[in-house]
Amino acid sequence: MRDCMIALALLLATALPGRSQNKVDLTYGADFQYYFDNREYDGSGNRFETSGTVHAARLTPSVGVMVAGGGMTHRLTLGLDVMKNMGESPVGESDKDLRNVGLFREMTFWYGLDSRRGSRRFSLLAGIFPRHNSVFGSGFPAWSEDPVRTDFVPSLFISDVNQFYDNNLEGVLLKYETRRGYCEAGLDWMGMIGHGRRERFQIFTYGNFALAGDFLRAGWTATMGHFANTLEYRGVVDNILVSPFVSLAAGRRNFRLDSKLSYIQGIHQDRINGTGLEPSFGGLLTLNIGYRKFGVLNDSYYGGGQMPYYGTIDAGGNILGQQGLYFGSPFYRIHGDGESWRHSGFYDRAEVYWQPYIADFVRVRLSAVFHFTGDGYQGSQQRLSVVFDLGRALAGRKSAKASSPSRRQRNFEIYL
Repeated sequence: MRDCMIALALLLATALPGRSQNKVDLTYGADFQYYFDNREYDGSGNRFETSGTVHAARLTPSVGVMVAGGGMTHRLTLGLDVMKNMGESPVGESDKDLRNVGLFREMTFWYGLDSRRGSRRFSLLAGIFPRHNSVFGSGFPAWSEDPVRTDFVPSLFISDVNQFYDNNLEGVLLKYETRRGYCEAGLDWMGMIGHGRRERFQIFTYGNFALAGDFLRAGWTATMGHFANTLEYRGVVDNILVSPFVSLAAGRRNFRLDSKLSYIQGIHQDRINGTGLEPSFGGLLTLNIGYRKFGVLNDSYYGGGQMPYYGTIDAGGNILGQQGLYFGSPFYRIHGDGESWRHSGFYDRAEVYWQPYIADFVRVRLSAVFHFTGDGYQGSQQRLSVVFDLGRALAGRKSAKASSPSRRQRNFEIYL
């Protein structure tokens, strides 16, 4: 903690006035997340996932400096990621000194660049920064007037649990936005080679652009995962997923219908076993139907399994699927152990939700999720979600100060 305080003092010292004509401001923020997800898969024999309750909380305060000038804004930010699984001690259960130091998961620190030219905006983040800056970490969709933020990145690419527990990106993120759409590309370095630790990284990209207003849009989602050696044993697996899509949106008064059709192309390779490039493809149809406070969100996939090496055992006796080879929902294996992933199969995820309107900056979502495969019902989840965005509340004030980009931003998020 002493090192953390020293780093904080050094960062704050850079905000002292100097001879530069650029405007320097102090910034601060805090994100709070509470995650609850009860999973029941015993009825199907825990074929794809294990039953249990995910119950955790996270607080990520941050401070920094912002320098504006020359049509660009530069930010240096230092933060702290504090996370706890409910009911779990941060140190050994037999430790007489049950300190909470173990809750301090990691420090975050990053550089941010923001440049605007008319309706075009370019952003860059480099360092260790919260995942929610990317579409791959937005949780459930944000405010409905933004057609990009209301879009779902399919759980094939990243599951809800991985979004929460791998809360930070370690690398770089580039974002570009115009009136017609948005795109991003980034690198997340998840592991450096070591004793029992694999070299792991993922390159990801997403785009969403209007073809006919917000009624008809097209875009893509793609990732390339690299899962390599440890110091003790060798083995490299490549996992590439590319998904172009088209989407339609329609609504009138209290009714809304969003649909999205995605083509899924997977390219997989286990180099040490000499598999060569093994393709797997399928189609994904997403429907989101809402009426007033109620809605149904449904994902239907048909195609080959997209996690072919999930059950592969490496030279160290480890099952690759349990070592972080895949980031998405295990249901996209399509078939259970002992069955060929090459055979086409069916997976459906149906979510029934209740989302009442409270305020522009508050969202509540109560939902039940049901999973089905070609072999029938696989289990369910019960979820409650709440989001409170203070920054949005402040921006709603009809005054120049409240909407100024140089104003200190304060944001709090809650995921239940």
